[in-house]
Amino acid sequence: MIPNRLAIALQDAGWWVRSEIIWHKPNPMPESITDRPTTSHEKIWLLTKSERYFYDADAIREPITSSTMDRLSQDVQAQTGSSRANGGRKTNGNMKAVGRSLPPKDGGRDDQGLRIAARFGGGAGWREQGLRDDTRNSRNVWTIQTAAFSAAHFATFPPELAERCIKAGCPVGGLVLDPFGGAGTTALVADRLQRSSVLIELNPEYAAMAERRIHDDAPLFARAAE
Repeated sequence: MIPNRLAIALQDAGWWVRSEIIWHKPNPMPESITDRPTTSHEKIWLLTKSERYFYDADAIREPITSSTMDRLSQDVQAQTGSSRANGGRKTNGNMKAVGRSLPPKDGGRDDQGLRIAARFGGGAGWREQGLRDDTRNSRNVWTIQTAAFSAAHFATFPPELAERCIKAGCPVGGLVLDPFGGAGTTALVADRLQRSSVLIELNPEYAAMAERRIHDDAPLFARAAE
C-alpha cells in the first residue's frame, strides 16, 4: 500500500490527486506464491500542485473500440430512434445514437465547459483540432509490456510508459524531473520528445550508466551535465 500512502500524504500536504492510473503488465514477473493472485500492475499517480495545470489530453488519445466506431458511423438524422423509457415511453422525443461534434474555436469552451487556455494553466491557448472520430480520451488503465534492459539495473520501466506521462504532462521544450533517475529511461525519452530533463540518482554506477545510455541514443544531440 506504499503508493496509496504516498498519494494520501501528498494530498494532506496540499497536492491535488487528479488520477490513479493503473499500469497493466501483460507479461509480469512470475511469482512463486499460491495464497494470492500474481501481481500484474503498478500504480501511477497524476499529482499537481494547483487546481490549474498543463495537461495535453490530445497527446495520449487512444483508438476507439470497433463498437464505438460502428455507432459513430450511423446516419443519426435518418434514424427513427427509440421511444422506450424506464417504466413507459419517452415524452420528449425519440432517443437516437450519440455522435460527436466539432470542438469550438477561437477561445471557445471545450466539452468540459472550460476554456482551453485555462485548462492548460492559462498559457497554451487554443490549437486547431479536427473531428477525432477514431480516437477517445485516454483511459486510466494502460496496458504496456515490460521491456528488457541488458545493463545491470533491475527496475527499468518501458520507454512507452515514460512517453505517455511526458507527452501529457510536459510541453515541447519543457523540463522533466525524475528524482529517481536509475538507468535514465525518463531522460532518454524526454530527449527524444524534445524536452530537457533533470535526474537525481544517488548510485554513481547508475548515474554513469544513464549518461552513457542517453549519449549512445543520440550522440550528436544529447548533452549531459552533472
